[in-house]
Amino acid sequence: MELKENSSLNRYEWAAKKIGEITGNDLKNKTTTLYDIGSRDNILKKYITLAGINYKAFDLEPLDASAEKWDIEQPFPYRHAPAQVVTMLEIIEHLRNPWLCMKNVFDTMAPGSLLILTTPSPAWSTSRINLLKSGYLTCFTPSDLELNHHVFTAWPHIVERLLKDTGFEIIEYSTLDGKTTLFGKGLGGLSAPFKFVSRLAKKRIESRDATSCGMSYGIIAKKIG
Repeated sequence: MELKENSSLNRYEWAAKKIGEITGNDLKNKTTTLYDIGSRDNILKKYITLAGINYKAFDLEPLDASAEKWDIEQPFPYRHAPAQVVTMLEIIEHLRNPWLCMKNVFDTMAPGSLLILTTPSPAWSTSRINLLKSGYLTCFTPSDLELNHHVFTAWPHIVERLLKDTGFEIIEYSTLDGKTTLFGKGLGGLSAPFKFVSRLAKKRIESRDATSCGMSYGIIAKKIG
């Protein structure tokens, strides 16, 4: 995949921006059906300001009364109209059977519809530093496995293969959450010199590899067929 940009937006801001672009430029429909998979408390909905979005939320354990329960390891249990846009924000790393899950998601989507996906980046500069220090990638530690159920390490090239295998064509790949800053929040205290050296190392990594910028990355993929 070719990297498009290093975005400073978080996953909700980025997804909402992409939904606006898709709705305005590609679909040109008065109403766009959007499935938010892994919606939890429907936080993405708060970022969507566009009219004409038919927002439907699904989660394994919904936290909002308007969301519907769906274990995406199982076929879609409802008879809703097919989605024109599907969002999966920080979901794929939780999946025990990613290929099966993405096939089930694929089956809910209209031909030519778009998937907006984000996930923690194993290539993040902070993750690379932590791997040297602790032997574990950030967001994919034993603690993340037990507490957050991060069971799938979402390397971009693996996610690329996953999406291609399940019928998607990737049209955009960007990193999210911004580059490392040398100064600012969290630099105070007695450990400030060590933190500053760590930030310098991260900046050096990011200057050599743009995919290491940002805690997460985002993909836009199109359903083929």
